[in-house]
This record gives sequence, structure tokens and C-alpha cells, in this order.
Amino acid sequence: MDKGGQKRRQGSNGDGHAPKRSKGGCAGRWKTPHQKAKMAEKVEIGNALEVGDEGIWVTHARGMKTKALREFLQLCDEYGEKLYDIKPPGTDEAPDVDEAQADKSIEASIEDELNSMREQPKRKPREHFKPVSTGLECLFFLKTKKPVKPDEMVRRICEDARDCPDPRQRKCKYIDRLTPVFDTDKATDKGIVRVARRVLAPWFSLRPETEDQDGAREAVEPRDDQPTSPCTYAIRQNVRSHKLFKSREVIDKIAGLVDTKHKVNLGNPDKVILVEVFQLFCGISVVDAKQWEELKRYNVNALYGLPQTDVSDKSRAVTLQVENPEANVASS
Repeated sequence: MDKGGQKRRQGSNGDGHAPKRSKGGCAGRWKTPHQKAKMAEKVEIGNALEVGDEGIWVTHARGMKTKALREFLQLCDEYGEKLYDIKPPGTDEAPDVDEAQADKSIEASIEDELNSMREQPKRKPREHFKPVSTGLECLFFLKTKKPVKPDEMVRRICEDARDCPDPRQRKCKYIDRLTPVFDTDKATDKGIVRVARRVLAPWFSLRPETEDQDGAREAVEPRDDQPTSPCTYAIRQNVRSHKLFKSREVIDKIAGLVDTKHKVNLGNPDKVILVEVFQLFCGISVVDAKQWEELKRYNVNALYGLPQTDVSDKSRAVTLQVENPEANVASS
């Protein structure tokens, strides 16, 4: 009796402890729909930026890179379909269920499910949203492709986060700040000037182009059909993993291109020029300053923490202005 009990206590390991049972993994066996979806959602991430890239810089919680990537790609699928009618990958792969299939026996249904699992096609890669690794903690870049507009998508994500009625319904747990990028060029003297002229032309009157050392002039599309009125601006920059230019030098180069009728106002500007210098590349965008500040400089995590009373008061004030415009004129 004692010997038998001792053998049972020892188990197969022979050390007095029973072997541990596996708590996870499927080992090629049956998978639930949730497990299949999770396995299919393997994030393919690039490792290099290119000239001409547009997209979004994304900061996230420390140590949560994989979860942040998956979370933001799910957001891209949602807003890509909502704003630009871009179908998420895999949505057109599910077969339609007809009445004849509904009448099948349980055995036949299980057999069909097994066959579909064996013959399941590979998930199509995303064409309009491609993440790029930076090698830095808490940061990655998401390339976007037209018709996606990075600034529009970032603004809508932030507005929905601000208006979320219940923190338990929040869509972002790991994502922090989003910074749109309209265009990218090399982080050199000529590259910064080129990308700045391309991005700033729709919003600002620019100083005349100057010839470079080779006598060539930079090609910029004329903007005579869209005259720009005087406005104030500020430049906000981030320089990461780059040693050629300091922040002050980048600001001076970009500010030197803007016509003098546009004045610098660091406290209350009309427009904010966002500059992101990373390694060998420089990306630039222009956003509305008031909107950018109201949306916590596009910090999604901070927007979820806003009290809903502030949001309701703002919406109520806008409603009153629309319903009673005469009162607004009289008060002004």
C-alpha cells in the first residue's frame, strides 16, 4: 500500500511531483474562432522608411509593442472602412450560409468545419496600412497609402476617444500620442527644404526659391489658384536618433521658407507645423492649432481621461449658437 502510494506520488518524473499539464496551445488540434482569429492576426512589420512616405508616428506604453501594434492595426481597419471604404483583410473570405447548409446534420457540419480549417486561405496583407519598426522603445511608424489621409484619420480617432461615454468602451489601451506625416524626405539641407516646400505650400505663402550650388532650382507646384491669407504659426519638432541637425537648426530652416506676412506665435498660433526627424528622414505636417490643443495634441490616452461634463458643455454651447445666431451677434 505504501509502495503503491509512493509510486503514485512520484508520477512519471520520479521526483515526487506530478508532471505539469499544459495550459495553452493547440498543437495543431481544434481551435476556437477566437484562437483562429488571434493566430491569423500576425503583425508583419517593416524595418525602413523611404522618401515620400506618409503616415502616422505612434507612441505607446512601455513594453507593449506587440499589443500596441495589433491594437492600432485594428483601429486602422475600423476607420479605414468607415472613412475610405477600405475593406479589412479577410472580410471577403467568409462563405455565405444558405438554407441548405443550415439543414445539414451535426456530423456534416463538423466535417465541413474541419475541411474549411484545412483549406483556409492565407490572410491577405494590408495594402493601405503598413507598420515600420524604429528600433526605439515605445515608438513605431505606420505607413499609409492613398486615399487615406493621416491627419483626418488621426483627428477622427481622437474625437471618438474624447467623446467616449464609458471608459470601459475605450478602443485604445496601449496607444498614446499620434502624429500625422504628410510627406517625407531625406534629413539633409536640401531634403528638409524640399519636403517643407511641398507640405507648406497649400497653407502658407513661401519665399522665392533660391538656386543651389549646382545652379538647379527646386521644383514646386504653383499655388496661385489658392491664395493664402496671413496667419500665425508655430513649429513643434521631435528629433530622434539623428545627430546631423539640432532642433534649433531644423526650426530655422523651415521658418526661413515662410513668407514674412505669416508671423510666429508660440502662445496662440493659427497653424502648427509638426516636424519629425528620425535617423535619415524628415517628415512634416500642418494641423489646426486650436483643434490640436483641444485634442490634447492628439494624445489618445489623455483624451479618454477627460470628464464627460466638459464635452457635454462644449456641445451644448455649440448647439445654442446654431439655434440662436441673433443672440450671438448681439452679444458680440
